[in-house]
Amino acid sequence: MHGSKRAFVVVVIAGALVGALAAPAAAQVSRPCVGSDTICEATFSMSGGASNERLTVRLPDTNLRLLSVNATPGFVHGAYVLSRGRFSEGGSVYTTTLDAVQGMPRNARLMLTFGHRSAGLSCGNIRNGVSFLTIAQIGSVRPGSFRCSVAKAVGRTWLARLKAHRSVRRFTATGIRFSCRLIPVVPQNQECLGGNFVVRFSGPTGL
Repeated sequence: MHGSKRAFVVVVIAGALVGALAAPAAAQVSRPCVGSDTICEATFSMSGGASNERLTVRLPDTNLRLLSVNATPGFVHGAYVLSRGRFSEGGSVYTTTLDAVQGMPRNARLMLTFGHRSAGLSCGNIRNGVSFLTIAQIGSVRPGSFRCSVAKAVGRTWLARLKAHRSVRRFTATGIRFSCRLIPVVPQNQECLGGNFVVRFSGPTGL
């Protein structure tokens, strides 16, 4: 190989190494899960977007599970993706990777809610209108009353009243009086409080 070719190869390899070393590392953000050792929430900013950003949640207990993922304002729903979520360090740390489109507004926030099985349940969907159902215990309740059937009864009652063009602000389900409101997050944009429970779900805002 001629001297000029050797020099060219050395320059190319050196340039590639410099480029690799100079490439910025993926951002890493750590947040505590704020609440109690049975249910808590970690909030992350999505301002300006994100690319392969590693999110770490420091949990107050080792027996929590991810109950729900919400974002605000509402129009950012679908503009981000979470992947590779996992628990580590005996369950006291949760990590996931965030990718979000550029141009996210300054007030864009991602909220991860975690709960112990005894305090929070993920209850699936109800066909034709209600999804992302969860129920959380926010006080002492009668034995045996904390279950997904309560959350689904709330979701079905709420949906039936909405379709009948009746008020969904207050109603009774499973013998418990609930008060509901629209909250500015997605997908869980509805919140109903009653009987020391909070039931959250995604529901239509009009029919």
